[in-house]
Amino acid sequence: MPPTPRARRRPALAAVVALALAAAACSSGSTASSGTPTSTPPVRPSRVFAGPAGLVAGAQPQPDGFLWLLARTGGTADLQELNLTTGRIGLIVPAPSSATSLSQSPSGVIGVGLGTGSTGALELRNGASGALVATVPLGAPVRGVVAGADGTTFYVLNGTAASVSVTLVNAQTATVSVSVPAPLDTVAVTVDPTGQSLFALRADGHVDQITLGTGAVAASFPVGSTPVQLTASNTGTTLYVLKSTDGGATADVGVIDTATESQTDALPAPAHSVGLQLSPDGRTLYLVVGTSGYGNVQLIPVTP
Repeated sequence: MPPTPRARRRPALAAVVALALAAAACSSGSTASSGTPTSTPPVRPSRVFAGPAGLVAGAQPQPDGFLWLLARTGGTADLQELNLTTGRIGLIVPAPSSATSLSQSPSGVIGVGLGTGSTGALELRNGASGALVATVPLGAPVRGVVAGADGTTFYVLNGTAASVSVTLVNAQTATVSVSVPAPLDTVAVTVDPTGQSLFALRADGHVDQITLGTGAVAASFPVGSTPVQLTASNTGTTLYVLKSTDGGATADVGVIDTATESQTDALPAPAHSVGLQLSPDGRTLYLVVGTSGYGNVQLIPVTP
């Protein structure tokens, strides 16, 4: 049976958690696409939500005002549901210690990527309870996972030192449909809303646009050094690329126009940012911040 999220009728995003939390987690500057410090002002998030220490990933914020987080500390991992209305953590669900990544589809299904030294899998979980519904084995450790706009497909980046691919998993049937080769140094992927193009973020500071139907590289363009994560706008015309230097002490988000294949802006980002997601309306970036000592989620306004 496919995961079926609980129906919720709760207010959407509203309440603000004390911005004093930002002082403990923000950097005092940012980096441009070249990785060199710029004069970008200090981070001034519009909202800050406290989270657990050891945050490694955050799923897409949902229209009902909830966001799932993945934390890993002391050899254990768990999923924690953040209520974006109250600013509080509600459900806490144990996860395998091999959990590496997290995503949630528009239909509410949670996908948790797993990766050991040689094996990988995608867990499909109920979006309301976090309960495990199915596990889909994969041929290699999972490096990242992103949910498609269709509400059914998960795009799972998995690989070894010798081979890397993006595997499409159908959440309704809990089966693999196809795998598309990706560059060996791919660190993260995202998909355009149509499901036709895959954007592979590479460690060398480039993005490869891969046509899903053929696996061919349609374009390759620079986005800046030390990339961490990326996400696409709701229209697919903009990529937001998180970059981090100095061991995470400085960070920024490059705004990339996919038509011109060039950076148009650089947004400040908190120190020790480990991931980013875009709000359902495309107006806010959610920056996930995590160290062994603290974790939070900071909201940065953007112009869609």
